[in-house]
Amino acid sequence: MKIVICIDEDLGYSFNKRRQSRDKKMREHMLGVLRGEGAGLFVNAYSAKSLQSDGLLSGEVTVVSGPGVGEDEFLAAAEKENGWAFVENTDITGYLDRIDEMIVYHWNRLYLSDLKLPASFLKGFRTVTKEQFSGTSHDSMHYTRMVRIRRRTGRKNKGSRGTANGENR
Repeated sequence: MKIVICIDEDLGYSFNKRRQSRDKKMREHMLGVLRGEGAGLFVNAYSAKSLQSDGLLSGEVTVVSGPGVGEDEFLAAAEKENGWAFVENTDITGYLDRIDEMIVYHWNRLYLSDLKLPASFLKGFRTVTKEQFSGTSHDSMHYTRMVRIRRRTGRKNKGSRGTANGENR
């Protein structure tokens, strides 16, 4: 599973079922990155409203909502289609062990939050790409792409040091 998430300095991402911040430049950046990969983005109705009000709801965004649709079903849809899930106000605790890749937008602020990523969870990932840019509402924002470090199974050959992707150094 692949997610896009925006976190604050304390790894918080939601307070009282609301996103912490809404930054149009961050959303444009996110869609530009995914468009460049030809990847789809899956969102719930809550995220779709803000993308639409920013004029960013486009063909590569799939809204998973409607009568009888659970608020977290966009996560399963993204996983099934190998797309990205944009997490803003959904508790992902039950999905943490299924997340293999993340795009993390990190604000240079501290907000109230009741949903947070566990710090220990991030230790299982390595940074692939990192850049800093200015947003609409934030002077400094970090874009970080992270992938899960998978532990190798089986015996290691003595004297070899394997990398996370199985290559020898």
